Amino acid sequence: MTCQPYALLLSALLALPAAGQADAAPAPPPELPVAKAQALEREVAKLRNNSDAGRAKTEVEIIAYGRGAVPLLVKAGHTTHEGQRRSLANCLLAVTTLDDHPLVAELLTSPHIALRRFAARKAGELARPELLEPLHPLLQDADEAVRFEAAIALMANGDEAGLSVAAPAMTGPLRDRVRAALKGVAGKGRHENVGAMLTIDPQREREEPAVTSKERLAAVDLLHAIGDPAAVDWLLRALDDSHNVVQRNAIDALRDLLEQQGPMEGNSVFQQIKEAERIKEVAQQQRKA
Repeated sequence: MTCQPYALLLSALLALPAAGQADAAPAPPPELPVAKAQALEREVAKLRNNSDAGRAKTEVEIIAYGRGAVPLLVKAGHTTHEGQRRSLANCLLAVTTLDDHPLVAELLTSPHIALRRFAARKAGELARPELLEPLHPLLQDADEAVRFEAAIALMANGDEAGLSVAAPAMTGPLRDRVRAALKGVAGKGRHENVGAMLTIDPQREREEPAVTSKERLAAVDLLHAIGDPAAVDWLLRALDDSHNVVQRNAIDALRDLLEQQGPMEGNSVFQQIKEAERIKEVAQQQRKA
């Protein structure tokens, strides 16, 4: 007599796709009834509201339509209204699914900013190799938000190419997103593109010292957040930085990473120089251990 549990298991295994078999064809978004589509168009038009709170309320209404909203949201993607651009990207992120990966691939090269912003972020979320590779050109996109989304998506999926692009955001409102994405690159690679930010160009240093020091501060902050051995190596180089604050931040980062200690106390230049030398010795001793 046939064992019933075994028969059920065999049936389930036979139903699985064979190794190497192509994914099932993605399901298209469901078509909305005419009345609902017209109502949705009116909601999408409201996203031109200059009030953040007003747009946020409208976004909730649009997201409730689900995947059926995708075609109309894409259709509105040509907008030049900055608030509407942000809201369209937010809505598309919320209603799209893995079935929309062909659309994401197509929109990575869209001429419309809102759609490239959405596609870059969704590519990172879907984490499909064929979506991640096309993100590299977007690191030089004309739109800052597109560059940032591409950088975050790559970093979250283990690609260091976006590190230097994301570094400036470490001091702004997007800091938490950068820090979360850094988990994808910790322990991978040498972080050369961030390390290169620590190199002082004498001409730039003369012409725009505030800009160059800010870049190096961002690099130190980013390396501290990564916190792996390669990051420590770069931070040790930053101990010799000529800018007082860059050196101080590198000291504090290394005190944390090497000794699990808080920031250095005191603010004399002499004390800071001595602490930098002490940290170098600590690092050397730990390497020998």
